[in-house]
Amino acid sequence: MSAYLKEMPKVELHVHLEGTISASTAVELAARHGISADRLPLVDGRFPDPFSDFEHFVAVYIAISKLVREPQDLRTIAAAFARSQVEQNVLYTEVTFTAGTHIDNGMDERAMWEAVSDGLGQSGPGHEIHLIVDAVRDKGAQDGARTVALVEASSAPIVGLGLTGIEGSVAEREFRILREAATANGLGLAVHAGEAGGPGNIIAALDDLGADRIGHGVAAAREPRLLARLAAEGVPVEVCPSSNVALGLFPTLEDHPFPQMLAAGVNVSVNSDDPPFFSTTLTEELDIAQRLTGLSAAGILDLQRQAARSSFAPAETVERVLSAIDAYSID
Repeated sequence: MSAYLKEMPKVELHVHLEGTISASTAVELAARHGISADRLPLVDGRFPDPFSDFEHFVAVYIAISKLVREPQDLRTIAAAFARSQVEQNVLYTEVTFTAGTHIDNGMDERAMWEAVSDGLGQSGPGHEIHLIVDAVRDKGAQDGARTVALVEASSAPIVGLGLTGIEGSVAEREFRILREAATANGLGLAVHAGEAGGPGNIIAALDDLGADRIGHGVAAAREPRLLARLAAEGVPVEVCPSSNVALGLFPTLEDHPFPQMLAAGVNVSVNSDDPPFFSTTLTEELDIAQRLTGLSAAGILDLQRQAARSSFAPAETVERVLSAIDAYSID
């Protein structure tokens, strides 16, 4: 099964570009900018394992993101991510990109878009990577407006808007501009909800923001009626098991509600979130999903089909990916 999963055509919908910076790359970026490695939030040259809580993770994540100061830094991490997706045979990826972070760090807007587009473009033919540009809840509603302005002025390969950050810091309804802009610009809207927050955050993402997809959504497992609603409405939910365990949402992988969500008929996809921060890859997350549920190889392939259909990709891209998945299953 492990070899089969490695070679399988894959789709990933929930992974953060800034969260793909490895500890070694963080040290490299720090050296570029004259920062001593001992000032980085690493433990023996590695990311903390486990993180003490969600806020601890956010603090480390922000500190690492601040190392990306120049367009070449951004190009470096985007190209490395593109290579890693090709190595795993991920045919289509939607990667979340917090553009506002890099503007805050002093990067020129046009140079930023050129660098990230160039880096991701190194995935080469047959492996597409598109962007979801996110606003951050705890930066306030004004970050939603700024994110929309950045996206509308960009020619980068953007397919969606996103809402991330600490749940409960600002109400979801304050970011209605994201829904309006997504509709006006033909983009999808993916909202992180029900990760560290509760079922109410998922309901608000759906009812107040009209989210097209829910990031994480594991809190739905605590509310049977919400779980049934997600299944009945076919709402795509992006599940990231190792991330949830590393951040202390569940004590072990065996306690993760992915099997419960799948059994309830929820339209789930499996994703890596911030792979080096959690010592994982998409391939490993699919292996975890198989072990937790006992899904056959055909069942894992069906998850890839679901992910492709739940993506914000153009119709022709979805058909291309589905054809590749079908061809692999025939082999």
